Amino acid sequence: MNKILFLIIALVGSLVLPTSLQAQTQRTLTLEESIEIAKDSSPLARAANFELISSKWRYRSFRADLLPSLSLSGDAPNYNKSIFSNIQDNGSLIFSSRTQSEASVDLSIQQSIMPTGGNLSLSSGITRLGIFEGENTYLWQSTPLVATYRQPLFQFNSLKWRNRTEPLRYEIAQKQYVEDMEDLAFTTAQSFFDFLLAKINVEVADFNVTVNDSIYNISQGRYQVGSIAENDLLQSELQLRNAETSLTTATLNFQRAEENFKALLGIPDGVDIEVLAPEEAPELNIDVDKALGLAQKNNSTALEFQLSEIQANQAYDQAKKAAGFSATIQASYGLNQTSEDFDRLYEDPQNRQFFSVGFQVPIFNWGKNTAEIQAARNQQAATANTITYQKLQFDLNVRSTVREFSQLQNQVELAKQSDEIAERRYDVAKNRYLIGKIDVTNLFIAQNEKDSARRSYIQALRNYWTGYYNLRRLTLYDFQADSPIVINDEN
Repeated sequence: MNKILFLIIALVGSLVLPTSLQAQTQRTLTLEESIEIAKDSSPLARAANFELISSKWRYRSFRADLLPSLSLSGDAPNYNKSIFSNIQDNGSLIFSSRTQSEASVDLSIQQSIMPTGGNLSLSSGITRLGIFEGENTYLWQSTPLVATYRQPLFQFNSLKWRNRTEPLRYEIAQKQYVEDMEDLAFTTAQSFFDFLLAKINVEVADFNVTVNDSIYNISQGRYQVGSIAENDLLQSELQLRNAETSLTTATLNFQRAEENFKALLGIPDGVDIEVLAPEEAPELNIDVDKALGLAQKNNSTALEFQLSEIQANQAYDQAKKAAGFSATIQASYGLNQTSEDFDRLYEDPQNRQFFSVGFQVPIFNWGKNTAEIQAARNQQAATANTITYQKLQFDLNVRSTVREFSQLQNQVELAKQSDEIAERRYDVAKNRYLIGKIDVTNLFIAQNEKDSARRSYIQALRNYWTGYYNLRRLTLYDFQADSPIVINDEN
């Protein structure tokens, strides 16, 4: 029974293993499948994903700045033995030695006040002082609670400006991630058709070598019987040699295109790739104004314009605040107590108050503040004008892309018809040549037109699909599904 079971397992394994191995070493891909693989496995997709994750953590860091923070600080036992000078009442100078240690710990909570730029903190701490002079003495100091508020006046409020820029930066990062994915789709479409065209060139060149070799053999026979001139024989031989050269060049280009395509998709070198040309180019009627509105709404460029305006206003506000009068008010209130006995350290704590006002008034600095304000103001105006021009260029780019795409569908259809006509014409010319109705020159003309029409058709498909994905990355809209392209946030 064991032998029979072993034979069955071996037989099943021999049938299944080649299929799985073939699945690992050979793949046939359509354009859509290639794009999906690129989005899942391409190094560019992983890089875009890490960029998005980094932006998310930067935004979380900013959000944490708006919340209370808890910190613990202190000193481990700090031992100090030193000699210091001491002036007596009669003016004489003596030297004394001092040996002591100090240890402290403080727990504090801080909260930034975004609208005003102030800071509120609550802290509690304890300190132990040890004096080693003859009989060791230990003193304790406690601050059960100290509340402190610090308020800048007429100063630049960075947290308030960050509250405007950081959410916008994160929104831009999210849109840029979708744009990066669509840009990857655009690049994949380009590489897909480069690979497909290289494959077509190899097939055409290999076919031409086979056909031209047959034509050359036929020409040799006809020359020997005197039905064609030597010039026609030499022309057919030259065409054969050119076809062989074209095959060598096409093979090298195919290998390079295949390597680039695999690298973009993250496919190992050991896997053989076969690509299938799209059977059709879907007819999409895209309204120019609708596409422009979608681009203005969805594309990160519009948000980047908004961010640039905010940053220019921020720089101007900072320069203006730095050049004027500024002050800082700080007040604190709390309780503290000292004792030689730790058990009585928190009995009857004493009040502790602190209040201070600091100010700074620039008087004269050789016009530096005025220069800084004027520079920021003019930069603000320059940014506004640059954004106006960039918005105009962006709108023109979208409109031009839509208009060009509307013509690509017709070009694909015309190129397909031309390819079919050229293929039929070549078949007719070849048959007429075989029965001696036309000379070799006309046959080669039909052959070259067939090859050119085939390449033109693939190029028309390439233009259509790259144009489509270019339009998608501008508008972040799937026109086939009639839905916006949104982020799949699983990070």
